[in-house]
Amino acid sequence: MMELDTTIMTPAPVFEASGHVARFADWMVKDTKTGEVLRADHLVKAVLQARLDGDKQARGQPVVEASSEKDKKKKKVKTTAVKLSDEEVAVYDMILARVRP
Repeated sequence: MMELDTTIMTPAPVFEASGHVARFADWMVKDTKTGEVLRADHLVKAVLQARLDGDKQARGQPVVEASSEKDKKKKKVKTTAVKLSDEEVAVYDMILARVRP
């Protein structure tokens, strides 16, 4: 093994040739309180899902817990039971359908 003191181990042309530069442009956001850096689409998904879960709680419907190990490890957004209008629920569902892989 050999220690490398560098910020880049792969030359930029390799990333360009593989398509990483052209296809991957994830917006990142930083939590000003904790300093945690998150992908913006993951943050939007988590917040909207928490609002929909809160709406289900307020309506007395069961909330589905994370099924996969990957989902269980993700940081949870605080859920508050607040009943949303049907229009808001439809808009949130539409946005989540676009954000989900």
